[in-house]
Amino acid sequence: MEYYTKEQLNAVKKQRAKCLAIYLIVLAIYVIASVANLVWYKLLPYGSTSVVTAKIIEYSLTVLFVIFSFIYLGIPFKRVNKYYKLCQHLESGIREEYQGEFIEYDEEKTIKDGVDMKALMFSEYNQVKRVNFDRKVLVFYEKPFPEIPQGAIVKFITQGNVLISYEIQQQKETKGE
Repeated sequence: MEYYTKEQLNAVKKQRAKCLAIYLIVLAIYVIASVANLVWYKLLPYGSTSVVTAKIIEYSLTVLFVIFSFIYLGIPFKRVNKYYKLCQHLESGIREEYQGEFIEYDEEKTIKDGVDMKALMFSEYNQVKRVNFDRKVLVFYEKPFPEIPQGAIVKFITQGNVLISYEIQQQKETKGE
C-alpha cells in the first residue's frame, strides 16, 4: 500500500508556488509604493515641509516590508520549501526495502530535514550481527499513521528512513480463535 504518492509532491509544488507568488506580490507593491514616494519626493519644491512626510512614509514602508520578509520567508515559506525538498528527495532518492515486525506507533514529534515527522517502530533482524534491533521508520506528522496491526510482519520501502510504501506480509495470530 502506498503511503507517499507523487500527488503529494505536486500539491506541495503548488503550495510553494502560491507562497512565492504572495511574497512577490507584496514585493511588487512595496517597490511600486517606494517608486511613487520617490517621484513625489523629487517633485517637491526645495525647502518644502512635505519632505519630512515623504521620508517618514518611506522609512515606515521599508521597516514594514523588512519585518514582513523576515517573518514570511523565515516561517511559512521556509517550512513549505523544506517539505518540498524532502518530497523531491523521496521521488529521486535510492529506495531501500526492509522487513520487520511492527511494534508500535511513536507519536513523539521528530524533525527530519526541517519537516515534522512521527515514527513507526519495527523489530528488524540484522543478518550480520544475528540480533533483532528496533528501527524507527518516519512518517509525516500531519498525515495519519498507516493502519498496521501490532505484531504484524511488514515489508516496507523507505527512502532516507521515510516510509514510501508498505505491505503487510503476515498478521500475528490472536489467541482464542
